[in-house]
Amino acid sequence: MRRQEGFTLLEVIVAIAIFAVMYLIAHASFSEALNNRELLAEHATRQESRQRALIFLAQDIEQIIARPVRDAFGDQQPALRGTLEYFEFTRLGWANPFDLRPRSQMQRVAYLLDEEQRLVRRYWPALDVNVGTEPVDMILLEGVDTLTFRYLAEDPNGDWQWFDIWPDIHLEQTPPLHQPLPRSVEMEIRLEDGSRLHRYFRTVINPWSQT
Repeated sequence: MRRQEGFTLLEVIVAIAIFAVMYLIAHASFSEALNNRELLAEHATRQESRQRALIFLAQDIEQIIARPVRDAFGDQQPALRGTLEYFEFTRLGWANPFDLRPRSQMQRVAYLLDEEQRLVRRYWPALDVNVGTEPVDMILLEGVDTLTFRYLAEDPNGDWQWFDIWPDIHLEQTPPLHQPLPRSVEMEIRLEDGSRLHRYFRTVINPWSQT
C-alpha cells in the first residue's frame, strides 16, 4: 500500500502562525491608513473653515462704506467702530436681486468672539435698528484663543499710528458722518492649536471727512 502523504501538525501550526502575522501586519497597515485618512479629512475641514472665514472678512471689509447708522435709541453711530476684540462697520454689496426684498443693499456687520471661543460674523437685517431688531449670528471658526483688531490712521499731529479703539478719542467731537475711516485694519486670530491667522485689510476714504 502506498503511504498517504500530508502536513504534519508542526507544519500546520507554522502556516497558521505565518497567516496570523500577515493578518496583523495588514490590519495595522489598514488601521493606519484609516487614521491618516481621518487626520487628512480633519485637516482639510479645518483649512476650509479658515479659508472661508478669511474670505468673508475680505469681502466684507473691501466693501466698507462711510455710512453711519442709528442705534435702538436713535443715536447716530460711526460707520466703522471697533475695539481690540470687536469690529463693526457698514458694507455695500448685500445681494438683493431685482430689489425683491424691502431692504437696502447695505448691511451692518460685526466680527467678535462668543462665550464658546468661536469667531462670529454678526449682521443686522436693517441698518438703522429699533428696539426689536435682532442680529443674526454665523459661526465661522471654532477653537479660537484670541481675536484682535487694530486700526491704522493719522493722529492729530499727522503721524501714522495704530489705534486699539476706533474712533479714537480725538474724534469724539466730530460728527459720525464726517469721521475719517482708518486706512487699514489689522486682524490677528490665534487658534487653540497654536496656529495663527494674520491679515491687513485696506479700507476706503470717507469723502465726507474731506469737507
